[in-house]
Amino acid sequence: MIYYFTGTGNSQAAAGFFSRMLGEDVRSMADVMKTREYECRIGENETLGLVFPVYYWGLPTVVVSFLNRLKLSGEKPYVWAVITCGSGIGAADRQLKSVGKRVGIPVDAVFSLVMPDNFVPMFKAPGKEEAEKILEQADRRLEEILGEIQKRGSGEESGVKALMLSASMQTLYRNGRKTARFTVDDTCVGCGQCADFCPVNAIRMENGRPSWKKEQCAFCMGCLNRCPKEAIQYGKQTRKNGRYVYPRR
Repeated sequence: MIYYFTGTGNSQAAAGFFSRMLGEDVRSMADVMKTREYECRIGENETLGLVFPVYYWGLPTVVVSFLNRLKLSGEKPYVWAVITCGSGIGAADRQLKSVGKRVGIPVDAVFSLVMPDNFVPMFKAPGKEEAEKILEQADRRLEEILGEIQKRGSGEESGVKALMLSASMQTLYRNGRKTARFTVDDTCVGCGQCADFCPVNAIRMENGRPSWKKEQCAFCMGCLNRCPKEAIQYGKQTRKNGRYVYPRR
């Protein structure tokens, strides 16, 4: 079984690749949390895969909440994780292994996968050609990771410097994620895609426009990047930084 969490489609695409190559089912962590279907029975020779993006050099809140609730039964699996990123994962591998140990799901291997960066509140989204070059490199990396998973490899391990960086950045992430900075332009057509996609149900449609009803969200920026009219903004930078959604369909 493979579970994934995604904001803009990168991790979903990676999870789909491993699902096809390993012949394993794939499910969205966000969907599981909405339906509360946390039971997972592991069959003989089946692995447990986790695919998700790094946030602030650590784990997204959705991933931690999901692992806290996941209930495994059946065979003991080889547990692997692929963490997508724009440049590196910091010490997200250590955090994941720590959470896994605490909830009784020890993680055997963690792999990093560089894909197009899409945190547009801080960075400019890559153009079409740039994104495709990064994805071509990711294709090769996917094949490498697949080989490691098939031979039950031990994955990567971050150093002490990365641990210190992740610790400080994760404090910012936990205390940040404020929805008050989301705004909606007049170009909004009230399609409701943002509310439908939000993994933590932070958005409601009111009078044909999205309204953020929780003080904090997962900070996946799925609502902003997926808006067909680019009507959703976060702070002052996103209007000029563009948008990114995984382009291969």
